Amino acid sequence: MKVTLTSHNVRFRRLILLVALMGVCQMAHGTVERTYFSVVINVPDANHVTFGERQLGDTRRIPPGDPPVQLDGIAVPEKGSPEEKMLRDVLEKTLLGKQVNVKEVTDMGTSRGASVYYAIEGTRRYALENNVNIMLVREGFAQYNGKWGSSDKNLGGMAEAQRLAQEERKGIWADYTPEANAVQEATTEPIQPPVTIEQTQPVNVPVPDPQPPPEPQTTPWKLPLLIAIIAAVGAVVAWRCFRKKT
Repeated sequence: MKVTLTSHNVRFRRLILLVALMGVCQMAHGTVERTYFSVVINVPDANHVTFGERQLGDTRRIPPGDPPVQLDGIAVPEKGSPEEKMLRDVLEKTLLGKQVNVKEVTDMGTSRGASVYYAIEGTRRYALENNVNIMLVREGFAQYNGKWGSSDKNLGGMAEAQRLAQEERKGIWADYTPEANAVQEATTEPIQPPVTIEQTQPVNVPVPDPQPPPEPQTTPWKLPLLIAIIAAVGAVVAWRCFRKKT
């Protein structure tokens, strides 16, 4: 069978379309981790920070104005508590106005949390010893929350950091003892005495009106739609270009 140049071009065009469609599906439904460096311009509360202009590479920049980003693995202290004030003060003193390196995970354009690293001498390093999240837990300024966490594997050391902070009774663990903590966990739910109900006559319990089902939550769609349009236009342009050559 004779293989012509035209058949090769047709296969190449099909390959381009397939790769473009796979890229659109991945961007629309998967999570994306991006690394960048920026400057912390605000600390709105005890476990969120706001970044200024973010630089993803040598030329690509994202202007400021995005909502605050939550710190991975940091539990939210009770609002108005001394722990909240202490953690916010530490964040302001250590991060406000400082350049940092960031690993952030986004899903459909929505931030799922970030790991922040000190930018030692302006270098872009993501070393374990420079992880601010782990430092906050290790020094007893914050409590580790395993429900949060991006795909940054360095956050695996936070549980050990909290254990060491508890042993050394640092910060919020000043009054911590394993025995007292175990007793507190065992007696979290108070024991209620049995209640005897004497029924004299039937009681008509009003039946509430059925509530309408909750409205489905909308998900961001502008970013996937824009990516799909760009990919489709690129595929069409590439297909026409190769068609003219053949």
